[in-house]
Amino acid sequence: MTSVESSLPATQGGSWASKLRWPATMFLFAVLPAAIVASLFVEAVRDEAVAYDFRVFYAAAEAVLRGDTPYPPLDDPGTVFGRSYVYPPLTAFAVVPLTVFPEAVAGVLVMLGLTVAVLAIPWVLGVQDWRCYGVLLLWPPVLSAIQTGTVTILLALGAALAWRYRDRAVAASFSVGLTLAVKTILWPLVVWLAATRRVGTALASCAVGIAAVVLPWAAIGFAGFTGYPDLLRHLEDAVGDDSYTAYIVLLDAGAPSEIARAAWLGVGVVLLAAVVVTGRRGDERSAFVLAVAAALALTPIVWLHYFALLAVVVALATPRLGIAWFVPIAMVLTPGSGHPSPFETSWTLAVAAVTIALSLRATTGAVVASKRRAEASA
Repeated sequence: MTSVESSLPATQGGSWASKLRWPATMFLFAVLPAAIVASLFVEAVRDEAVAYDFRVFYAAAEAVLRGDTPYPPLDDPGTVFGRSYVYPPLTAFAVVPLTVFPEAVAGVLVMLGLTVAVLAIPWVLGVQDWRCYGVLLLWPPVLSAIQTGTVTILLALGAALAWRYRDRAVAASFSVGLTLAVKTILWPLVVWLAATRRVGTALASCAVGIAAVVLPWAAIGFAGFTGYPDLLRHLEDAVGDDSYTAYIVLLDAGAPSEIARAAWLGVGVVLLAAVVVTGRRGDERSAFVLAVAAALALTPIVWLHYFALLAVVVALATPRLGIAWFVPIAMVLTPGSGHPSPFETSWTLAVAAVTIALSLRATTGAVVASKRRAEASA
């Protein structure tokens, strides 16, 4: 019996609870998510905030079409507020086809596309419980990623494809490599590939990533190439405090900057080491979860929508509805950006940590159960 069938109410003689179960399930996992996403679109259009971050990509694409550099000067005020294009050129080139539409129309199309991409993540990972798709649209980081029109959901989809096609070198290397060319946040997946004895795929991923960065940059005459590291440092200095990282939590707690930074990096190094150890032991699923955790832990600038990457973690670890699917909803207490308070920063990281811990519990439990079944049948 499927989960849908099991939730149908009894038509004769059943209790009120059983009769209400199906409409309650439909409301929570279908009607409510659809209503929230619809209201997100309505409010974005009404407030002229359609795909707010996508506007930066759109302007960069227009600059590329004009033959101009998409990159701002280091003293550009937009960089201070994260309103300048600071990505490798690939994203600007990818957005060029959308410039045939007015910016607002293109933004709506992007939001629609990202909504579909969100639902594609659990599908790619083999999630068959339809309720998981609905609850995913209740996650604040997912809604933030859709509303802002960022690339985070596409990175998550790329990570999901990397897992699904992990044993196909070409597909996996392009899945990982293209995410690196868009935004390097998921570089720990290269470590995961190497740790799970896919060294050739790991190297190919790096090659794809480098090519996908260099070739588009060559097409614009390497404009902004030499100054790009300085641009990233300038951005981190400008908006790094508006971020959900362990470094900021420790600074808020009164730790000196050097100690806070060392501790923050230490957490990331420990997670990377865990990826290697777990992967070498043959638990590639847990190692993948740890790699995504390391990506989030080691990123110096983290906004709310970055935690949409947890969709890959939860879908991979628990393909049926469980508590881990609901935990990220607790990020409703978190603003997307705008200098979160110490409580909001700590709360967000705690929610992410609980989500990852529950996912690891599920993946390691599955490995143990598999070994026991193997021993029993031996």
